[in-house]
Amino acid sequence: PPSQERSNTSCSNTRSPHKLTMRSIALIAMAAFAVRESEAFATLKPPRLSSRHSRSQQPADLSVPEVAAAATSLPAPLLAASAAPNALASAVVAYLHYAGFLLSGVCLTAERLTLKEGMGKADDNVLSIADSLYGVAGLVIVVTGYLRATQFGKGWEFYAHEPIFWLKLTLLAVAGAASFFPTAIIIQRALRQRDAGEASIPPMSPRLVARMTSIVNAELLALASIPLTATTMSRGIGYAEWLPWQVGALPPALALGGLGYKYINEALSWKEEEGEKRAAE
Repeated sequence: PPSQERSNTSCSNTRSPHKLTMRSIALIAMAAFAVRESEAFATLKPPRLSSRHSRSQQPADLSVPEVAAAATSLPAPLLAASAAPNALASAVVAYLHYAGFLLSGVCLTAERLTLKEGMGKADDNVLSIADSLYGVAGLVIVVTGYLRATQFGKGWEFYAHEPIFWLKLTLLAVAGAASFFPTAIIIQRALRQRDAGEASIPPMSPRLVARMTSIVNAELLALASIPLTATTMSRGIGYAEWLPWQVGALPPALALGGLGYKYINEALSWKEEEGEKRAAE
């Protein structure tokens, strides 16, 4: 009937605005969600894989302070564990190396103060003890120096191209070769004293005392110069990558071989004049 049709039409008209409103709300919500997702996607950082790939193509240029800062930022236990394997051995070798130089200086000073005209049997004994300890100190210096250059410190690749390192070895060779003369004279006098028994042998002549004194002074000068070469060498002063180690090793070898032969030959051929012997007696 007409009345029923009007009621159905009015009901459909009343429901259509409600349906439109819900549909509009749903569309607005979907649009807002899409905008939000697009903004979030735009703020995303590049993945780490691409970042690492780009860094591998262009190596980072890190300065030494940055590397040092990165290393010191590690936890203390981790740093201690990484340094533990060779730290104790390196410290012991360095201590013995320094002790060898200190003992060498003490022995040379004792020899220098003992050398004088008119020395007696007790003075000869002091010279023998000081010279023996000087030899032990020299052996300690050589062994520990070899270990520090090859096993510890900056490594052989650094020292092989450092001219001041070879200068240090040259000074050490001069001090060692110069000691051959006093050592040979002291051994000769010790053998003569052993053959003489309780009797005293004639003291050194003034000429021999002067020669021994000048050689010991040269040894002290060479030994005193070694710490300066060590401090400059350790800081890389004068480092030359082009320098072959064979060229650097030539001066120490020539100093040890040439001066060693000279001083040993001089000591073995040393002759006291008759007038000097009578004056010494």
